[in-house]
Amino acid sequence: MLTTVFDWCKRHIVLFTIASVIFVVMFGFINIQILHMTSEPEFCHLCHPAQGFGPLAEVDSWEHSAHGDAGVSCLDCHGRPGVLGYAKAKLGGLKDTYLQLTISKEEKLEILSNPSEDLVPSWHCLYCHSDEGNQTVRETTKGPMKLVNMRMLDDVVNPEFRERKGLADIMTDDFVGGTHFDHSLHIEDFDLTCRDCHFGVVHNPATATDRMNFCVACHADAGDDAPQINDCAVCHEVQVAMNEGTGIEGIEIPSMMYGDAADMTCTDCHTGVTKGIYRPSSESCTDCHEDEEYKEIFDEWAASTSARIDVLKDIRVELEAALLDADAAKRGTDDVWKTYEQAILNLKFVRNDGTHSVHNNEYTEAILDAVEADFKKAFIQLDSVW
Repeated sequence: MLTTVFDWCKRHIVLFTIASVIFVVMFGFINIQILHMTSEPEFCHLCHPAQGFGPLAEVDSWEHSAHGDAGVSCLDCHGRPGVLGYAKAKLGGLKDTYLQLTISKEEKLEILSNPSEDLVPSWHCLYCHSDEGNQTVRETTKGPMKLVNMRMLDDVVNPEFRERKGLADIMTDDFVGGTHFDHSLHIEDFDLTCRDCHFGVVHNPATATDRMNFCVACHADAGDDAPQINDCAVCHEVQVAMNEGTGIEGIEIPSMMYGDAADMTCTDCHTGVTKGIYRPSSESCTDCHEDEEYKEIFDEWAASTSARIDVLKDIRVELEAALLDADAAKRGTDDVWKTYEQAILNLKFVRNDGTHSVHNNEYTEAILDAVEADFKKAFIQLDSVW
């Protein structure tokens, strides 16, 4: 039988060669599509189906995180950069699939509740969030970074990637995420790792109060050399700027509730600070305003601003995807990216304030108007460049 097959192949060498090439191409294409399919969050959701945060809810919590908003997917964090890193992550996925079928739910919860310290190491975070970290990883990664387009991670080259995402270089900038914070000092002088402060940043994030208590506890032990609980303005630069109405170039609207004219300080609204309650609620309004309607105003501002931010986040995702498609088609998008980057920086300013406009509603509305206008401008620019 084999002799007959070999004889046929020899007699039809051209046809056999063509068929072999087609088979190899189709086999490779099918396998790449399988790799794509099994790398998507939808596939991960089969084994992590819960809602909310914590063990078994990893996919749902990711969808509601800043990483999810930015299009950073599972294997961008849970796989090392490069082709070898991707392959190793996929082999690890085979082990996870085996465990899924062979261990009890209690054992699975125990594993997910106690992840290893190197699950996402600090250098992996720095790969996206610092220019030097990105360069170091790219220079030391063994093998090619990319053969085909499998995930965002392998295309990350800073500073371009970082700037297009509106991110600071955490190792050189000391203003990150709305606060004054020197990552370099904490990492290099105090030997802190990313997970020390950001443990569960995606899948089981601490509340703002938990994060603040962590800072307060460390700073209390550090003594007067570190800002203390009463030094609000030292760290909370965005919140001060939002109240002053001076954080965005070209827009200046000071809050009526802040400054010398109002004769108010942070603790006039944040009345629970000494008890470890840092965020005020609508109840705080009635400490000064007798009219109960002020509670409704507080809630209305927060709800409407939150809804508007959600809409703008969806537009941002659509615009970024269109820009990436335009770049792939070699269209001239430099000016469009500049408009887009300005818009997301302004949007991040509002989000970093963290109050959904309660600090300065009029200023927030003006900033979001500017963001919306820039997004519209970017779409118009994109339609005009070929």
